[in-house]
Amino acid sequence: MADTIREIIIQDFMTRVAAITILNGYKTECGKKPFRARKNLDSGDLPAIVVWPGTEKAESMYGQTKCSMSIRIEGIALFGDENCSVISEKILGDLKKCILSSSWERSPDYIDSIIYAGGGTEEYPEAGQVSIGAAATFDVSYTTKANDPYSQ
Repeated sequence: MADTIREIIIQDFMTRVAAITILNGYKTECGKKPFRARKNLDSGDLPAIVVWPGTEKAESMYGQTKCSMSIRIEGIALFGDENCSVISEKILGDLKKCILSSSWERSPDYIDSIIYAGGGTEEYPEAGQVSIGAAATFDVSYTTKANDPYSQ
């Protein structure tokens, strides 16, 4: 059976964030290791990105279901000798640039809109910690046929 529209969007986000490398014009290498809904990463996994599909809201309208889901993306990297805040700002910038760019490789005609809902770094590392992360949350709107999450 085909994937739901929601699942296709999540897969597209996974593909998209894998492009976050310096070679592709970004400031970090977080896209080298994209993970989906993975809570624990080892330092050997870094730099990395974790995509967290969130809950959605839905509204029925004229034979369609209009959905809005949140997707949280966390970028995590080792900061070495650099200031951890500088690295976290680079990560946040890369996340926003990647998702809000109009240059998606595959035109997501099934996505109505992507809106940046907020982000940043919630906690900074304590002495002895070696990694820093930043997250960005996006609200993604899409439409399906009423009672059919697989079709537009």
